[in-house]
Amino acid sequence: MENSFRTTLQKYEKAIGTTASVLATIMFISLIEVLVTNFRGETNTIVLPTATAFNGLFWTLYGYSKKDLIIIIPNSIGLILGLLTAIAAFIS
Repeated sequence: MENSFRTTLQKYEKAIGTTASVLATIMFISLIEVLVTNFRGETNTIVLPTATAFNGLFWTLYGYSKKDLIIIIPNSIGLILGLLTAIAAFIS
């Protein structure tokens, strides 16, 4: 019997993949914010790590729906590192 969570993910595969692509675009555009804050000497950027975390989440879900470890592993790392970086921005 197939996992119902995996079945649900497969049902919304196109929406998850599209969302992941949009979030990746936002993540790369947000690099401009990091560049500007680096020039100002500030280090508390929140957009990039948050976008990285969400991008990693959706790509991990997509990889899980495809049973593809090549997608799951690196994007899980991106999810974790994005969350940790976002939390660190709030703490500092």
